[in-house]
Amino acid sequence: MFNLRDFPNDPIFSRMERDYPQLAPDAVSAFLRLLVAGSDFLGRLDALLSGHGIMHGRWLVLIQLRRRKIPRALPSELAQEQGVTRATMSGLLRQLERDGLIRRQEDPADGRKAAVLLTDKGEALLDRIMPEYYTLVNELMAPLTNPEQKSLAGMLDKLLMRPAAPVT
Repeated sequence: MFNLRDFPNDPIFSRMERDYPQLAPDAVSAFLRLLVAGSDFLGRLDALLSGHGIMHGRWLVLIQLRRRKIPRALPSELAQEQGVTRATMSGLLRQLERDGLIRRQEDPADGRKAAVLLTDKGEALLDRIMPEYYTLVNELMAPLTNPEQKSLAGMLDKLLMRPAAPVT
């Protein structure tokens, strides 16, 4: 959690700029607020998901599978989409399979490959979580008008278009 609530103001930035000339007050101010908001939002999401006995990494896998036209994928595809290593994805998939939320289906053409599919239990879990998730999103975004939400999404897209750190 990033719990800063006392954000630096202009006099503080002025003092710090003397020691750190590369400091850009507006950038730091926006960055800190983004960290706090993201941390708060993720904490709220984690609380919702933990009430259903699932962590957000595993929930994202279920979401990735459900949003496909054909709800199946190779583990390597899921890892790439989530930006995690194959080893991390293997761990997530093992837990989901153990909990009966996904199953693996061998590729008849290549027995070395196995696709991952949602089970009925996984679908049912998503059906319980998603209404609460959308209610939470609406609550968290309510201070912004729809045009402000679109503008924020556009600005965040610009920040996210920077080259990503390589996944190792």
